[in-house]
Amino acid sequence: MIRKTALLTGIAGAFLFAAPVLAQDAATQTEPAPAEAAPAQPQSLTLNPGATVKSADGSELGKLVGARNGANGQELTVRGADGVVRPVPVAGIRQEGSDIVVNASLSDFQSAAPIEGEAPAATPPVDSNEPTEPTDPTDPDAAAPTPDKPHA
Repeated sequence: MIRKTALLTGIAGAFLFAAPVLAQDAATQTEPAPAEAAPAQPQSLTLNPGATVKSADGSELGKLVGARNGANGQELTVRGADGVVRPVPVAGIRQEGSDIVVNASLSDFQSAAPIEGEAPAATPPVDSNEPTEPTDPTDPDAAAPTPDKPHA
């Protein structure tokens, strides 16, 4: 019986001796240090051509045409309200609903050089009751209709 008591007392003493060390290890494992916090998960973006591209202040830059690797790295190609396609850097890009928000301001976008090879958007026809027809500038009869001249 004395052997059992001595053995159990020795084991209990060993646990009491090791308890502070075990408690420190458990606290270190459950609470990561702020500098060792889990890395942020990469944000998932859905870049659909035609999506609205806005600046961080909420100004609409235009509609997304696509993306490319430009001279300054990756960039979006955006068709502005004037129909010209310009690059926008992807740094700081995020998505808000179906809109894409970038760090570039409206003035930054408008001052960017147009992308060569991208044709401006075709202007929609004027809404009228009469269809518009292309005219030949060398044809004198192709001038705009006048009140004394009926139009076909």
